[in-house]
Amino acid sequence: MVATAVAPDMCMRSQMSSSRFRKTSRPDWAIARGIGMSWLRRTPLPPGPFSPTLDIVEQADRHALLDHAVANGPIFKGRAWGGFWIYVVGLPVCRRLVGTHEQDLRPVTLSVGTLFDKGLLRQMEGEDHHRYRAALVRAIKAQGRGAAETPPLAVAGRFAGLKDRTDLPDAAAAYRAMLSDLVTDVLLGVVLGTTPDEDAHKRLVAAYKDLGGRGLVWNIAARQQRAYADLSLIIRGLTEQIAARADARPSVLAGLVHDGEVDPVMLGNLIYMVEMGRYDMAAFFRWLTWFASRNPDWMERIALADDGATEVAEAFVMEALRMEQSERLVRRVKRDFVFDGFLFPRGTNLRLCIWESHKSDDLFEAPFTFDPGRFLSARPGSDRFAPFGLDRHQCPFGSYSIQLGARFLSELARHYRVAARGDGPAVRGHYHWEPASTFVPELTPHHLCSNGVQ
Repeated sequence: MVATAVAPDMCMRSQMSSSRFRKTSRPDWAIARGIGMSWLRRTPLPPGPFSPTLDIVEQADRHALLDHAVANGPIFKGRAWGGFWIYVVGLPVCRRLVGTHEQDLRPVTLSVGTLFDKGLLRQMEGEDHHRYRAALVRAIKAQGRGAAETPPLAVAGRFAGLKDRTDLPDAAAAYRAMLSDLVTDVLLGVVLGTTPDEDAHKRLVAAYKDLGGRGLVWNIAARQQRAYADLSLIIRGLTEQIAARADARPSVLAGLVHDGEVDPVMLGNLIYMVEMGRYDMAAFFRWLTWFASRNPDWMERIALADDGATEVAEAFVMEALRMEQSERLVRRVKRDFVFDGFLFPRGTNLRLCIWESHKSDDLFEAPFTFDPGRFLSARPGSDRFAPFGLDRHQCPFGSYSIQLGARFLSELARHYRVAARGDGPAVRGHYHWEPASTFVPELTPHHLCSNGVQ
């Protein structure tokens, strides 16, 4: 999801952890080969030094890659996470690169080969990608359940328990757990058609906790295999129930069952669609709450809006996506190619810098200022705004991610005035930059506020 992505998968596009990069990279081989091929082909590598390592530099200074783009141009190289990387900043050049050399690039994502064949949708190629993506898009459209038709998220009730938490670490943990539970319930409903009061839903929640625990697990082990088997068994039972009923609850699974498109590969993708999406969306809801605490005027505008409430809330969500969490797309170069006069050697990691590209002052006035108003008149084109991907691997749940975020924000705005406790600078988390680990929203019910909002 936001996603990069429901963007992105459910769209926020969970990326590889640094430990995963270290295990898969062979920096000396890749750098030596790249230098050798550059000499043989008389074609330069992109500019930029291999030292210092850019992952360390970026953790200390979030603007570091922007500074490198100013110094070296929009395409530059470096060493990061123990590997050889090429960075590209700027959506037009990113889109042109991916469009021209899609066949030379392999999306980097979680390896699920021990669980099911063909892998995740984002890494499929050719006819496999076309078939499974088309079937999934049809099921999403047939579902007919945008966020507007989704049952209320019960935000007021879910947030109510946080008001009595006085110990900041305890409150922060409760806040994260609450968002995780909320998003998991919503995604299980949208994708698989279950509701929290059903036994199947509770069994799914328990199995997902075994599958991931406190975060997305990249190294599939015996625990994930057992959890995956449990999830598969439960979903096959749901599939049989849907097939036997003409009035089955709308869901992505129901649409796929209707079209006869549920095979082990599609089932595996549905399982991981929820698994990735629940972490990405919960993380993004933290950012939405953080922006809400810093922009009370926009929250009041959402709370007081009538017919335009959805429009304003969606603009708020898109600006939050532009500012945060839509960070990067990662590809691995499969074969040597030349782009814009530079050699991209086989084995190189390619980072398409989305966060930095969204901060271009050529595309957005005052790009580091939070201003949802820039999205109220019209959505910018894909050369300016690309939170859910750049090519045919764009997240099919992108629009739903925006709608769901707007629903969450609207319910929060109608019930509470939001401030912040334990705030501080953003920190580099396991997958994304995040609000400070101690950040907790401080909530005042509207009927207690002096502005008279009820």
